[in-house]
Amino acid sequence: MNCATNKIVIAIICLSWIFSACKNNETNNSLPYIGKHDIVLFSGEGYTEGDTIYHKTPAFSYLTQNNDTLHSSDIEGKVWIVKFFFTTCPTICPPMTNAMKLVTEKLQNFDDDLVYLSFSIDPKKDTVEQLRNYINEHNIQNENWYFLTGDEDETHDLGVNGFYIHAQSDDLAPGGFAHSPNFILVDQNLHIRGLYNGLIEEERNQLISDTKRLLQ
Repeated sequence: MNCATNKIVIAIICLSWIFSACKNNETNNSLPYIGKHDIVLFSGEGYTEGDTIYHKTPAFSYLTQNNDTLHSSDIEGKVWIVKFFFTTCPTICPPMTNAMKLVTEKLQNFDDDLVYLSFSIDPKKDTVEQLRNYINEHNIQNENWYFLTGDEDETHDLGVNGFYIHAQSDDLAPGGFAHSPNFILVDQNLHIRGLYNGLIEEERNQLISDTKRLLQ
């Protein structure tokens, strides 16, 4: 394959820029794009020379608290706010859940275009029934907030390689699992646009502000 052909030639010139802060002039906002990105060197198939191809979150399918399956394709075109947790977590999960509730209250006017995703990293314990119990315990009534359970290894990989946060089993951690306190902001095109410590009020406020920018 060479430049004389009409086939696509995309050369990767930027590898493993895990926390890049590149601006996208087409969307007219300055939120960073988190993750790896590639630069198109030759035009073809919808791309123009110099275009940037940003990391996108991978496809997934999970059981929800309602015992139905949520596919990532079901919520494409919406903004996502994501966290990883487990219901028996004795440390940061309860305050993270309460922090997410505060975020939902501030953004309730945007519920039609916004979803919240809580991925369990302990699916063996976090059955659909257990997720519902957790929701009731925390008095969560948001119809656009999905609590998700699925394959443990796939979920850990989704956290690390899909959303760029730490989420895995750890025998030394309280409860047997360790995960990031970060909330992840994903835009309508599946790009990660921000990571925010959900336990810090200033960062939550920034998340709320950035989410509004994407939705407005």
